[in-house]
Amino acid sequence: MGLVKKIVGKLPRDFSIVTIFSLGSKLIQAVLTVVVIRVLTVEDYASYTMFLTLSGTILGVAGQSFSLAYVRYNTEKISLDPRAADTVFLISHAVNCASCALAGAVVAIGGEGFGYAPYLLLLAVLYGFILGAIQIDIAFLQSRERYAAAGVVENCKQGAILLLVIGAVVAFGATVDSILLAYLLSGVLCLAISMGYFWQPIRTGSLRFVLDRSEARNFIAVSFWLILYSAVMQTFNQVDVSMLTAFRMTEQVAEYGVALKYYNIILVLLPSIKTVLRVRMSKAEMTTSVVRQREFALRWMRKATVPFLIGVGLLCVGAQFLFPILNGVVYDRAIFVFDILCVSAFFAYVLAPSVSLVMSLGRYREQFLLALLALAVNTAGNWLLIPGWGAVGVAISTTVSQFILNASMTFLVFWHARKADVATEDERERLD
Repeated sequence: MGLVKKIVGKLPRDFSIVTIFSLGSKLIQAVLTVVVIRVLTVEDYASYTMFLTLSGTILGVAGQSFSLAYVRYNTEKISLDPRAADTVFLISHAVNCASCALAGAVVAIGGEGFGYAPYLLLLAVLYGFILGAIQIDIAFLQSRERYAAAGVVENCKQGAILLLVIGAVVAFGATVDSILLAYLLSGVLCLAISMGYFWQPIRTGSLRFVLDRSEARNFIAVSFWLILYSAVMQTFNQVDVSMLTAFRMTEQVAEYGVALKYYNIILVLLPSIKTVLRVRMSKAEMTTSVVRQREFALRWMRKATVPFLIGVGLLCVGAQFLFPILNGVVYDRAIFVFDILCVSAFFAYVLAPSVSLVMSLGRYREQFLLALLALAVNTAGNWLLIPGWGAVGVAISTTVSQFILNASMTFLVFWHARKADVATEDERERLD
């Protein structure tokens, strides 16, 4: 925990703001998770999980893949010229629209083959489009280090979902249709709030959106591999539920969906850590020193291992008692799935800086290839384990492939640091 305090000491305002809003968002998610699990049947919860997975895939491939590159690119650009016109914002929204239109066409033509009602799939695509637009707006705010505004947008989304879901259940009954409608309405409301942050600076002339083809080409050239990496990672994050759904295991989808919801809640600090690191690692003091990056990674692992190991152990023990209370006995088999995912959470925290460090190296192609390897391992593992192990097999495959990804990226940083050490020694010998 000493390293965490040290980071907070260096970044008191940024880290604390992001963490506070992240904690608020996760708290709302926790309440929402319990409400939805309690009111939906197993079959409806499987449909609900599918809805979130498909919308998450649309969000990831379209919205988040460009958002990650947008933050990286725009942070550097704004640091050089705070009043520079923004082209990438327009490009990102255009790609989000095009991707969702393509996904909607695919669902409209071949939706029957997915095993769910076509209208549910179309609603998922629409919600994914809305989430993608919100994520691009949040990326805009983060690139300008307006973490409080980004946190307000995210918390408004979660708060609106919770209130509208409760209202929908009271007004229309506990059906998957009423809950999905609440999600869509909350998305529209949050999108309107996020867009509100642009009107005043546009009116005063301090913010300009200009479609500059030259800058667009430069952004694609600089960020091509990073965009591909992010798209692969978003596919990686959704492949578990997608493959369970493909095997038509409704109960297993519901059980895994329950465990996954709580797993996402225990990753409460990870978005805060990665958001701040992503921006800070884009600054010159880290991008110019791979040795400094290695030292940071080693310090983080030494200081984080024991606290997070204890935390994961407590979560695994606590789940035995809390799951039946929160979810009812119908999801008791989700406890073991959650325990396995807790191992993945441990490695996610201990190796948290890996992605930001590799990004600061500018090794986007290697990052993409490692993500592709992890996706291949995850897909193959799911294919082999799902028929016999169901949700447990998916959890094992996800944990192993996630560890391979984070460990390989950490190794990549160490390898480049070792090369820098050798080059320094050679230079010293030459001068001597």
